[in-house]
Amino acid sequence: MTLRIKNWSSFQSYKDRRPPWIRLHKTMLDDFEFHSMSVNARALLPMLWLLASEDQNPVSGAIRFGYEKIAFRLRLSKKDVEN
Repeated sequence: MTLRIKNWSSFQSYKDRRPPWIRLHKTMLDDFEFHSMSVNARALLPMLWLLASEDQNPVSGAIRFGYEKIAFRLRLSKKDVEN
């Protein structure tokens, strides 16, 4: 399973460095789509960005493992990740 982060290039930074970094833009304060998500989804999203930053291809925006492993990495239940 592969998940892809929407607009990944705007959140990924320092792609040639280890450890990789992500950007957290102030513009998110006024992003309608972001604020239309549930509070839980808004909390989960930056964690997914961090997982995507670990991909071998840092510009891919890919998370190349399933919900069960994502849940483990984020110390959440699989149900919380799937929702």
